[in-house]
Amino acid sequence: MADSTFSKISWTEFRPDQRRLSVGAGLTAVGMLVAAAGVGVLVYELARAGRNWTGSWEVPPTELASRALRQAQTAAQTATKAGREAWDSYEEGTS
Repeated sequence: MADSTFSKISWTEFRPDQRRLSVGAGLTAVGMLVAAAGVGVLVYELARAGRNWTGSWEVPPTELASRALRQAQTAAQTATKAGREAWDSYEEGTS
């Protein structure tokens, strides 16, 4: 098998400047902290605005959810009853 160019590279000549690497790592860390703080402020403000917005509704969100659940349960019961009646009438018609 032929030797690749990668294996012929003299890695002893690869010497990055340690000071610049340290400065780059430090700036990256500072940037990550600033970004994390920005995300925190963003999430806090969105949550605060959402709570204020839902708090101004005439009907609370919990009541809306309860109504939707009752409507879904009623619809499911009605569909079950209609399906059962359709199946019973189909069996009676084929006998």
